[in-house]
Amino acid sequence: SLTVVDQNSCSAMASFEVTYFPPINASVASTNVGICSGESATLQAFGGLFYEWNDPNGTLSADNISNPIASPSQTTTYEVTISDNCPNNIETLNVVVSVNDPPDAFAGLDTCIIIGTDFKLNASGGSTYSWDNSEFIIGSSNIPDPVIRIDSTTLFTVTVTDSNGCTNTDNIEICIIEDPLSLLDEVTILTPNGDGKNDELVFRGLEAFPENKLTIFNRWGGVIYEKVGYQRDGQRWSGLRDGVELPADTYYYILEFADLKLKTSLTIIRE
Repeated sequence: SLTVVDQNSCSAMASFEVTYFPPINASVASTNVGICSGESATLQAFGGLFYEWNDPNGTLSADNISNPIASPSQTTTYEVTISDNCPNNIETLNVVVSVNDPPDAFAGLDTCIIIGTDFKLNASGGSTYSWDNSEFIIGSSNIPDPVIRIDSTTLFTVTVTDSNGCTNTDNIEICIIEDPLSLLDEVTILTPNGDGKNDELVFRGLEAFPENKLTIFNRWGGVIYEKVGYQRDGQRWSGLRDGVELPADTYYYILEFADLKLKTSLTIIRE
C-alpha cells in the first residue's frame, strides 16, 4: 500500500499488488551430445515455462518444447531460448550435437585354405569386435583375430564398435580347397619384350590366396624382388630391379600361400 500526505496534512492511501518473478534457472542436460551417423538424440532444457529452439537444418521433432528429438546428418549447434512470463527473464543456451561416422570395419580379404587346416581371421577398424558363426570359431568370437575351423566355404561377418560406440560390419568368405596347387599355373618363362605375351609374372588363380608372399632370387641366392600380397594391388613383376632391366638368365622364386611353398626356376628371355 501507499499513503500520500499533502501540505494540509490530508492523506490518502492506495493499495496495489506487485508480482515478483524470480530469475529463471535455465540449463540444459548437456551442452555436447554425441551420436552415431543415422541416429537421433533427445535434447533437454530446464528452468523455464517456454522454450524456443533454433533449428538451422530442420532436424528437430519440434522447436517449442523442452525436449525435442534431434536427427542431424552432420554436427549441428542448436540454440534454445528459455523464458517465463516475465519479459526480462530470458536466457539463451547452446547444445552441440556431434555426428560420428561409423568405423571403417575390415574383416580381411576373401581367401581359400586347405581342407583340414585352421585359419586365423584378422579384423581391424574398431575397439571391440564380435564375429558371427561362432560355432566354427575356436575360443572367443569377441576378439579381432579368432581361429576358425571349417569344412566348407563359409561367410563370416564381424561387427566392429569404435570408442564412440558406433558400429559397422564387414564380411570375409573363406573357401575350402583340397589341392591348392591345382588352382595355380606354374610360371617358368618370362619374355618382357612388350609384345603382350609373358611380359609380366602372372600366376592365374592367385586371387584365391591374397595373403601370399613372392620372393625372387638370382642364381647366387641374392634376393632381387620380394612382395607380400603379390598381384593383390594389381602390381606385377616384369623383370626389373630398382627400375633396371635384369639380364637374360635363370632365376628362382618361392611363392608362399595357404601354408605351402611353390619353388621353381624362372628363365628371363630377352630378344
